[in-house]
Amino acid sequence: HNIIIMLRRHTFLPLILAFHYKHHTPSASAFSRASHVTAENFRMATSVAQEARNDQVDVPLSNIEEKMSSDTQQLFGRFKISPNQIFHRTARSFAMVNLRPLVPGHVLICSNRVTPLLSDLEEDEYDDLWRAVRIVQKVLKQQYNCDAFNVAVQDGTGAGQSVPHVHIHILPRYCGDLERNDDIYNALEEWAPRDEISTKKPKLDVPEDSERRDRTVEEMAEEAALYQSLITEQSS
Repeated sequence: HNIIIMLRRHTFLPLILAFHYKHHTPSASAFSRASHVTAENFRMATSVAQEARNDQVDVPLSNIEEKMSSDTQQLFGRFKISPNQIFHRTARSFAMVNLRPLVPGHVLICSNRVTPLLSDLEEDEYDDLWRAVRIVQKVLKQQYNCDAFNVAVQDGTGAGQSVPHVHIHILPRYCGDLERNDDIYNALEEWAPRDEISTKKPKLDVPEDSERRDRTVEEMAEEAALYQSLITEQSS
């Protein structure tokens, strides 16, 4: 199937998958539906979720959209984002369709404020971001009838972040949709929204499962105690 997503100025581009899918009946069905998915579809669906939710910041969505569209050019890092690509807004976050999705329904949830690290966010920004993730997941599950999700954050350049702006990848998944499930992580590692910022990133040397050993109970308890003491220090 040709999968298409509406992008800026109503241009349609073919969805390019970054890896090989097996023939799988549930995902093929979802793929056929994806040809009708646009940011407007998502906006309509999330508006329903918006009415039902009780845990988001209590600011009327229409007021947020009006203010953001009239007063602010939304940025993703240094890139200007068209309002047509944004399908959900909260007081402190926004969700947008993806120029280069790895799978149908691969979207990004971003902080309104351009800052690279989760630790840079204020408490209300952080909470709002993850509540937006939950709303968008519900919408994607309804649209794609998926079995599961990858919810991924590359928190800094050392973790593979290609755009220095807090963003969360949400990818609908199906049982058996990939030959190797870990291929999705390789694809995320190589993902970049534009060619000019796509660079070859060093690979983490991870030993094979057969080469890894279970740690002792004492080793794990020592590590847990260290983290507990650090949290206590930061809280005091």
